[in-house]
Amino acid sequence: MEGVDHAVDCWNRGCNCAESTLRGVCHTLDTELNVQCLRMATPFGGGIGRSEDLCGAMTGALLAIGAARGRSDPKDDKSRSYGPAGEFYTRFVEEFESSKCRDLNKSDFTTPGHRERCTKYVIGATRLAIHILGNER
Repeated sequence: MEGVDHAVDCWNRGCNCAESTLRGVCHTLDTELNVQCLRMATPFGGGIGRSEDLCGAMTGALLAIGAARGRSDPKDDKSRSYGPAGEFYTRFVEEFESSKCRDLNKSDFTTPGHRERCTKYVIGATRLAIHILGNER
């Protein structure tokens, strides 16, 4: 899938998990991201500033869902993004058994195992978000 390949390419070029997932999903959906949007994903790598809390790949996917289905006017319907975001969260946790970076990455940012483990979450989050958003069209 092109979006997954794009996300992995970003990951391999040095983007963090959140940046890579956001870029892969939005690439597939032809959702335009300006420089500020791309920058907003940066602090979520490593589970929010490497706090190892919410998985960065998950956060990147949720940002992409917002970019594709979010609202810019408070009068617009929030459920356009709440529905797919909730479904994404539930399915991600079912597939990977956690939403926490510390559980998924095993508190390891220094060994080659980190890149290998987190590639799986970048791929999974990108694939899942694309699937959910594609089914909504």
